[in-house]
Amino acid sequence: MNPVSVAIVLALLVLALLAMAWGWRRRGRAQRDLVVAPVPADLGSTGLVVEGLLVATTFADRPLERVVTDGLGFRARATLTVTDRGVLVERAGGEPFLVPAAGRAGTASWALDKGVERDGLTVLGWSLTRADGAAVPVESSFRLPPESQAALLAAVRPNDQEAPRGDQP
Repeated sequence: MNPVSVAIVLALLVLALLAMAWGWRRRGRAQRDLVVAPVPADLGSTGLVVEGLLVATTFADRPLERVVTDGLGFRARATLTVTDRGVLVERAGGEPFLVPAAGRAGTASWALDKGVERDGLTVLGWSLTRADGAAVPVESSFRLPPESQAALLAAVRPNDQEAPRGDQP
């Protein structure tokens, strides 16, 4: 191999990694005023518990923009517990968050960089809080086993109301 070619390829790889790190930090700075509301001490009675993968959290009106605040930018194993107050999401490596009972629930076939079969992702809509107190709607996508997905959706939307974005890009 030509040493000049190897040096050029290595330089391009280093530049690409630096650009990705810069972009991630810039996104984090832009979202620093967003916070996950603390989970209330009393969640009431608990019901269904399912395990799966938190794939991504995006802004509800910008499904191609990842939320990175409070560690939401990373995929993680997650346990979802249906409670009287909503769905408690406990994720590996991050603080838990609560999707309120009034939140939206639906399915999708894609989330950012993850494409699956039709309706293969479970999408829960909830809100982050901005420093000024304003609610910022977001959607978290989960990869669950099919039987767990059906049970979770039946538990959180008993009247079978559809929601977040479905199959829309």
